[in-house]
Amino acid sequence: MESSKKIGIIGTGDYGRALANRLLRCGYDVIMGSRDPDHSRLTQIDQRLTFAEVINTKELLEDSNIEIVFLAIHSWNFESCLSSFRNQIQDKIFIDISNRERPSKTESNAEKLVEAFPGLRVVKAFNTLSAYALESDTFGGTKQVLIASDDTTAKEKVSNLAREMGFTPVDYGVLRASREIEAYPLTLMVGWGWPTLFCLGIFIGWNIVVCIKYIYYYSRSTRRFKWDQVPLAYLNKPVCLTAITLLALSYLPGCLAAFLQIINGTKYKRFPNWFDRWLKARKMIGLYALFFSVWHVAISGIYMSPGYLGSWFESTKVHLPENTSDYVLDFSVRMNLRGEGTISVGILALLLMSILGLSSLPSVGAILNWREWRFVQSHLGYVTLFLVTAHVVIFALPGWMRSPVKMLYRSTFMACVIPFIVLFMKLILITPCVGGYLDKIRGGWERRKSYRKSTDHFLMKNTNLDISSSIET
Repeated sequence: MESSKKIGIIGTGDYGRALANRLLRCGYDVIMGSRDPDHSRLTQIDQRLTFAEVINTKELLEDSNIEIVFLAIHSWNFESCLSSFRNQIQDKIFIDISNRERPSKTESNAEKLVEAFPGLRVVKAFNTLSAYALESDTFGGTKQVLIASDDTTAKEKVSNLAREMGFTPVDYGVLRASREIEAYPLTLMVGWGWPTLFCLGIFIGWNIVVCIKYIYYYSRSTRRFKWDQVPLAYLNKPVCLTAITLLALSYLPGCLAAFLQIINGTKYKRFPNWFDRWLKARKMIGLYALFFSVWHVAISGIYMSPGYLGSWFESTKVHLPENTSDYVLDFSVRMNLRGEGTISVGILALLLMSILGLSSLPSVGAILNWREWRFVQSHLGYVTLFLVTAHVVIFALPGWMRSPVKMLYRSTFMACVIPFIVLFMKLILITPCVGGYLDKIRGGWERRKSYRKSTDHFLMKNTNLDISSSIET
């Protein structure tokens, strides 16, 4: 039996069994160490582990043919498990797959293991993979294995092992980096904090605007506000306004960054911190735009009827004769051009926005090359913004035309201002003169450098003339 194909696993729990199944499938000989191998009942739990050998932990650690050992046990059991075999374990590579209950910036389980056993070859890896991801290739979890170690040779061997197991190894650095690796599974929605508050603020803001407009309208009208329509009819307005605003705000910083690079004449000048955070939050803001769009479509689909949206349907007039005892009334209510146009463009926009949302998922983005990903997120994204804006314009244009003076105060027009600005800015950026100049800057060319070179040449030339004149004098 080749030692390179012989892998040890200390621990017969859920994760240890998942590792064993994966290694057996990849052609490795698996030796599992247990405190009580006679009562492990491994094959009774999982019949796929028939070919895995279960021995005492002492025998596993003393086997010189086993070079790589997975520590599939809790970190607080490391020292009690290995303390009696300090001389036998120095040549082995131990893969620490443990995680902490709370993240720490000062220490990691892997570092504590090295402190307890100086000189031990420890590699931090596989802790970011779940047992489901190990056993099933169709599971939607990550396939990346983050690897950290101070031993370069050990790290390379574990990387090759991860690659042969069907995963993608990522060199994360020295063992100190294991603090970040152990903190990774404990993170919850990293980077979603302030984008969530920002999107919530936009939603609250539109609620305030719609509420003020309702108060103003009903204060000047004899009609009474229908409180029973608040859950759907009222709420749908700020929901749809928030959706288009967030989608526009997810593309606005990209246009602003392009113009700033043109103004600065370089791509190397850093953006302000607040603007940099805005750029990094575009994905979250876009996904929230998708969330509000689906919410808007669901509400609209529920109450779509002439009673709620009378202007979307053809008007039907029925004249009844005097004697109606045997009269049968048969008619249908159909949508007009405005209603069908609004729905058609809205559905297409939602489908494209769903594609944008799916492509932002790491598992989907990983199968796209850079050009494909950029086409979806950039080009298709602006098409989506255009269609969303067209959806609102088709819906609101008749009202705008009836009262052009009051158009600026309509919430639908206010919601379209930012999308209009973004689309106009993008239209300028795709023109050949501006787009070519921007590509030149993003390719590394700097306007200030060329200006500095010409200035230095001019100063050098004048200096040489002054020196020559002084020498002649």
